[in-house]
Amino acid sequence: MPSLAILVFLASLQTEPRALTIEAIFGEELSVPSPSEVRWTPDGNLSYFLSAGETGRDLWLFDTTTGEKRVLVGSGELRAMAPSATEATTDERERTRRTRFQVPDYHWAPEGESLLFTSSGQIIVHDVRTQETRRLATDKIPVVDPKFSPDGRSIAFVYEHDLWVVSVEGAPERRLTFGGSENVLHGDLDWVYPEELDVRTGYSWSPDSRHIAYLELDETLVPTYPITEEVSRRATVDLQRYPKPGDPNPRVRVGIVDVATARTVWIDRADEYIPRIDWVDADRLAVQLLDRDQERLELIEVDPDTGRSRSILVEESPYWINVSDDLSYFESGNAFLWTSERSGFRHIYLYRDGKLASPLTKGDWQVDSIAGLDQANGVVYFTANRDNPIGKDFYRVNLDGSNLERLTDGIGTHDIDLDPRCRSYLDEFSSMTDPGATKLRRLSGKGEHTFHQSRSLEDLDLVEPEWQLLDSPDGAKIGLLLMKPRTLEPEKKYPLVVYIYGMPGVPTIRDSWAGSRYLFHQFLVQEGYVVAQIDDRTSAIWGHKYAVLGDHNIGPLAVADHEAAVEYLTSLPYVDARNTAVWGWSGGGFTTTFHMTHTKLFKIGVAGAPVTDWHLYDSIYTERYMGTPWGDPEAYRRASSVEAVANFEGRMLLIHGTHDDNVHPQNSIQLIDGLIKNRKQFDQFFYPNKTHGIRGTDEVIHLWTMVFEYMERHLK
Repeated sequence: MPSLAILVFLASLQTEPRALTIEAIFGEELSVPSPSEVRWTPDGNLSYFLSAGETGRDLWLFDTTTGEKRVLVGSGELRAMAPSATEATTDERERTRRTRFQVPDYHWAPEGESLLFTSSGQIIVHDVRTQETRRLATDKIPVVDPKFSPDGRSIAFVYEHDLWVVSVEGAPERRLTFGGSENVLHGDLDWVYPEELDVRTGYSWSPDSRHIAYLELDETLVPTYPITEEVSRRATVDLQRYPKPGDPNPRVRVGIVDVATARTVWIDRADEYIPRIDWVDADRLAVQLLDRDQERLELIEVDPDTGRSRSILVEESPYWINVSDDLSYFESGNAFLWTSERSGFRHIYLYRDGKLASPLTKGDWQVDSIAGLDQANGVVYFTANRDNPIGKDFYRVNLDGSNLERLTDGIGTHDIDLDPRCRSYLDEFSSMTDPGATKLRRLSGKGEHTFHQSRSLEDLDLVEPEWQLLDSPDGAKIGLLLMKPRTLEPEKKYPLVVYIYGMPGVPTIRDSWAGSRYLFHQFLVQEGYVVAQIDDRTSAIWGHKYAVLGDHNIGPLAVADHEAAVEYLTSLPYVDARNTAVWGWSGGGFTTTFHMTHTKLFKIGVAGAPVTDWHLYDSIYTERYMGTPWGDPEAYRRASSVEAVANFEGRMLLIHGTHDDNVHPQNSIQLIDGLIKNRKQFDQFFYPNKTHGIRGTDEVIHLWTMVFEYMERHLK
């Protein structure tokens, strides 16, 4: 019989935290399948996909009354009717588009008795009662963005860049728009609208199912960028329509087509951008118009029969306006909710009869979004950071601005999905140190069910991050998150790794779970590094008031704040000021290359998919913060890593996917060309056929092993 000492020793082995590995972080060892595409069903339950291991994913139904779960459609049927992005295509750009923009794989019919599956490129209607399946418009493949009409009798879809409609009962499909092509899109979307204006669909049914409002995007004048596929034996080239700063954007207008007659009426107003179209009721369409400078946003209402419009409100800013999805009309149609950053922080405003009635929220904190409107009880539900500056909570307030109440506990981040009847909500909670869980809660406070539980981290040897706000030399606030080894050896200096992003209004430090990036930083700490995240003054405090400090000054302002933070970090007795690294991806890749060509703060840099010169990125994003190249050429010159390449010092690893249709490889190639011509030594790695975020288990493990080994080689 084992002695007590042996039993104690064996117990200690079982409970001793285990060290992280790159394979564990980026493989499947630490992952737990989580629900995706969660939908409220018409009867108030929840449907969602959940992986069933090697057999694929099932479509589940969660009973919100009992908490019971059951398979609604099994993986065998789903693989044919609703393949995942990985199953549906081998094209990496299409996979990225579907996942990045959350393209839906299914919709519920309004009556709640059938499902429309969309991801196969076909129109597949599945009756959940009888388990019968019908395929409609079978000679129109592939279709794009099919959606039920509000009365459930028809399905609209995009085919070859035009809008079509087909009866659910199986009558032949009918064409609603004409003249669609690769250059003229009717109800279809280009690349830049989803990416920079968060537009997820190019058309919208009227509530009475008689009309469809749609965007026409004419890309004829938009320049192209060649994306080359060179892994196959015969290389191919795709010419992507991509407007860069100062280039012609897609010409946009809104058409309203009568479904019965296929007659389109064009609305009498347009602007450089039309970021939102929403039906008020069957007789009015709300359209938002945004100018090229993105400093003036106008809300208009349109008569669908004539196309005539009237102005409802105008938002103006000397900097830029961020478009939201918070426009919420009352059923009566004579009042609506609107959010605005006019005070320096996004808040909720009530309008009646086209005039501002009152603000519903105010203060030096930020409303994230409106979650729901309960008109019967006169209550608005929303999420905000009122009680946790780097987190998010759930609140409600009366329509007269009274009785502002927090419904969650103020710790971490609560992402809320409120049911349309405002009775229950999904609370997806996480914090900086906790992957969290998703709970179904009732607004009455009675009853709670666990919808999903994330993996516990108790078996991992993780250190506690330390968050603080530092003061810059001119008094602005700089966000700092610090992680250091649990036990610091006396007199030992540890190399410093800094993670940055550096774009206005996009903090890297949030009281929410950051997934594999956070675990990679923890891994570095276990390997003997001090790791820090730095948010400059434009993102350290969440709010438009602070974001606009970076107006026409992307790059220089951020790195000045980074310098102050690094000066503080290298003053710590355990930090090795001679061995410092900076890394970031996308915007953070830009900030990394900017540091390496404009400062001497870091010995090495790791830049993933970097913008290296803002002339090379897309028009909408860049002009929002920089203006046009002809309007402020000095801002573009000041922010260019390519133009400053002669000042490069240290060592840098450039990483890019050859099929990156977001930040084109041209960015890295132009910087590489400059480095070579200035006889600067550097390192580079291109991932064949990969897009903006490197995907695939083998590729991701390869990537982060390479990054770690690079740090080991140059910092130790």
